[in-house]
Amino acid sequence: MALRSTVTASVADGRVAFDYEVENAGEPVELTFRSGLSADFAVFEDGEERWRASDGRLFTQALRTETLAAGERREFSDAWEDPDPGAYAVVAQLNATGTDAEARAEFSVA
Repeated sequence: MALRSTVTASVADGRVAFDYEVENAGEPVELTFRSGLSADFAVFEDGEERWRASDGRLFTQALRTETLAAGERREFSDAWEDPDPGAYAVVAQLNATGTDAEARAEFSVA
């Protein structure tokens, strides 16, 4: 599976917006998701998790599949509201079985 992924963090107006992109750089791939959660974002400070997008949310509990054609991209986004000042890292991960599509970015909040 030749999935490439990137994540960006944009700090503005008391929030951090995350954009995660997954691109299939190889042959068509079938992704299997265990729930309605397609991708998740986790924020770490000094190695400790400070925030996770999926915490406190409910998702449908049904298996679903999606085909990602060669060269096709999927984009996912979320936001962390009212973060404390500090230096952080965000890790974005595709929530599909059999894949390790993950991206990381450093950012800081003043």
